[in-house]
Amino acid sequence: MEQNVPYETIAFKNNGFRWIAVGNMPNKLWGGRFEKLPKSALFDFLSAENCELDAKLLPYDISGSLAHTCMLHKQKIISKAEAKEILSALLALQEKAFAGTFTLDPELEDVHTNVESAVTKMTECGKKMHTARSRNDQIALDTRLYMREAINSLSASLLALQGSLSKLAANDSIFPSYTHTQVAQPVSLSFWCHAHWHEIERDLQRLDQIYQRVNANPLGSGAVAGTTWPIDREFTSKLLGFDSPTENPMDTVGNRGELESEFLHSIYIAMSHCSRMAEDCIILSNKGLVILPDEFSTGSSMMPQKKNPDPLELIRGKASRLLGLSVHAASLLKGVPSGYNLDSQESKFALLQGVETALGSFNILAQLLPYLQLDKGKIALELEQGFACATELADLLAKKGVPFRKSHELTGAIIKECMAEKKFLSSLSAKEVSKLSGMAISQKELSEAVSVYKVARFASKYQIPKESASLPKLFERKEKLLASSKLLEKEIKSILQ
Repeated sequence: MEQNVPYETIAFKNNGFRWIAVGNMPNKLWGGRFEKLPKSALFDFLSAENCELDAKLLPYDISGSLAHTCMLHKQKIISKAEAKEILSALLALQEKAFAGTFTLDPELEDVHTNVESAVTKMTECGKKMHTARSRNDQIALDTRLYMREAINSLSASLLALQGSLSKLAANDSIFPSYTHTQVAQPVSLSFWCHAHWHEIERDLQRLDQIYQRVNANPLGSGAVAGTTWPIDREFTSKLLGFDSPTENPMDTVGNRGELESEFLHSIYIAMSHCSRMAEDCIILSNKGLVILPDEFSTGSSMMPQKKNPDPLELIRGKASRLLGLSVHAASLLKGVPSGYNLDSQESKFALLQGVETALGSFNILAQLLPYLQLDKGKIALELEQGFACATELADLLAKKGVPFRKSHELTGAIIKECMAEKKFLSSLSAKEVSKLSGMAISQKELSEAVSVYKVARFASKYQIPKESASLPKLFERKEKLLASSKLLEKEIKSILQ
C-alpha cells in the first residue's frame, strides 16, 4: 500500500487467503479482488458524469430491485424475513427518491451501488439483494424501463403535435407550395397540415416498433453468461410488464447501445420533420404570408421592429443535436468484441440527452402551431407572382387535345409574355389564350384553371384522420404497465404481511 494514500490498511490471514480492508474499498462491489485503492482521478473519469446521469435512472433501478427481491424470495434463494427487510428498505429509499432527498454519491460509481449501499445501511440483508444479477443486466434493465416510459411520453407529445396540426387545418385557406424553394402550385393549409400529420404518424409507428424490441426483460443475463441460480425470469417479466425475457445473455449485455441507437435515430427522424415544419414557418413569416404569434416570438435588444422566430430556429438547431447524438450512439456499436464493454456507458448520455431534447421540441411546436395566422391576400399575391397555376393551364390545353409536351411549351411561352407585360395569368382573357395556343377556350374554363383560389380538391381528398392508429396502442401499453405495477405492489405486500 502506498504511504501517501490516506486510508487505514488492515491485513490478516483467513483460511489461507489474504484479505485486505482498505478505507472505503468495501463500498466497491468488486473490491475484494484489489489490494490497492484506484486513484481518485480514475473514479472521477469513470463515474462523475455517469453518476449524474444515473440520477435519472434511480426510480427504475429501485423498481428493478423490488422485482428481483420478490423473485429471490419466490425461488427460496432468500428467506421471507430477508426479503421483508430488503423490500422495506427499498420502499423507504423509493420515497426518498420521489421526494428528491436521495442523492447519488459519485464515489460509489453508479446508481446500482448507491442503491445497494443505502439498503445495506438500513439492513445487513441488503448484502443479499445482488444475488443472481450483475450491474451489466441491471443497467440494461434500467435503460429499458426508462426507454419504455420515454417512448410513451414521446408518443403522447407527437400525438399532441398531430392534434395541433388538426386545429390549424380547421382554419383552412389557400396556401403556397414550393419545390426548389420556388413557387410550385396552389394548395390549401389543410393539405400542408395533412402532409405533416402523416410524417408524424410514421414517427409514431417507428416508436411503437422499437417499444416491442425494448420490452424484453434482461434480468437474469448476469455479467455475460447468465447465472446458475434457479431464478424465474418469467416472473420478473410479469412484475415489470415485459412481454418476455431476452433470449441470450451474451447478446443482452453485449448489445447495449443497439436499442439506444435505433431509438435515437427514430427520434432524429421525428425531429427532422419538426425542423421542416419550423423552417416552413420561418420562411413564410419572412415573406409575410404567415404571422407568428407574439406568445411564441422574441424581440431584439437593439432593433425595436424585430419579431424573431427563436423557438422555431432552436427546433432546427436541436434537430442537429439529435443527429449528433444518434451518430454518437451508433458509432459505439462498431469495433467492440462480444460481451459487455464500458464503451456502451456513453450511450446513456446520448439517450437521456436525446429524449429530453426531443420532448421539449415536440411540446413547444405543438403549442405554437394553433396560434399561426395567415395573410390570405399576400398568399394570393405570392401565388399570382409565381404563376402557380401554370400546370393547371397546361393541363387545360392538354385536355383540349394538345399533346402535354406541346401544351407545356405553349404555357411557358404564355408566362414569358405575361412576365414581359407584367401581367398575371388571371388577368388574361380567353381570347388571348385561345390565340396564343391555337385552341378554342372559354372564359369559364380559363378562369377555373388559373384561379389561385381553386383548391377545393384538397378539402375532400386530404382529410386528417380523427384519430391516429397509434393512440390505442399507447393506451394499451400504458394499461399493461399499470397492471404490472399493481402486480408488483401486490407481491410486495404479500411478503411484507
